[in-house]
Amino acid sequence: MTTIGVVIPVRNNGPLLAETLESVAAQTRPASAVVVVDDGSDDGTLEAVRDDFPGVTWIRQEHRGTAAARNRGAGATDCEALLFLDADDLLRPGALAALGAALDADPDLEMVHGRVREFVDERTPPPPGMRHAESEVTARIAGSTLIRRSLWERVGGMDEDRPRGEWIDWMSRALQAAPSATEVGEVVLDRRLHAANKSATATDRAPYLTSVVRAALLRKRGVAPT
Repeated sequence: MTTIGVVIPVRNNGPLLAETLESVAAQTRPASAVVVVDDGSDDGTLEAVRDDFPGVTWIRQEHRGTAAARNRGAGATDCEALLFLDADDLLRPGALAALGAALDADPDLEMVHGRVREFVDERTPPPPGMRHAESEVTARIAGSTLIRRSLWERVGGMDEDRPRGEWIDWMSRALQAAPSATEVGEVVLDRRLHAANKSATATDRAPYLTSVVRAALLRKRGVAPT
């Protein structure tokens, strides 16, 4: 079976991270490695979480951003496939089994994603301008997508100069590399909508989405983005 490494970047908010790690521990197909990269947390909430999950590899770094944390985590495991899970989202119990089975069945397949259910966390309601209703979508977001390491190495890591939008930028580069990809039809991820989401509203997303689109167009023309 394909070995799967789950990489979780986090900064503060230990209680939500604990729920995320519980969802990883509940997988019907266990992850071969779970790496949490603490990106300079300073609220003291991660200490108790560490004690409750002794099988997890913990890495601490100075605050350098999500892209740097994901790259650091990917380099800390030699698993054959990687899943980048946000520290406030939840894997469905059969997520790794469904995604991993697709890679097991086709050695040439480099990427597989599943469906996502978005839900509202009423403890910290989303701000005005953000979706407040639950929905189910098909999306190649980080936590719903399993990437074969060969694709990760071919495309390269995430752009550490981007404070936001690093996953969208990486996926844009990955799709331009024309990988063999597929989709499983089941929900694999519960994505939490709450006040602390990095891309809470359309206004928040607009600047970095524009930057990602510009970079993709430049690459398509053979020009290095600046």
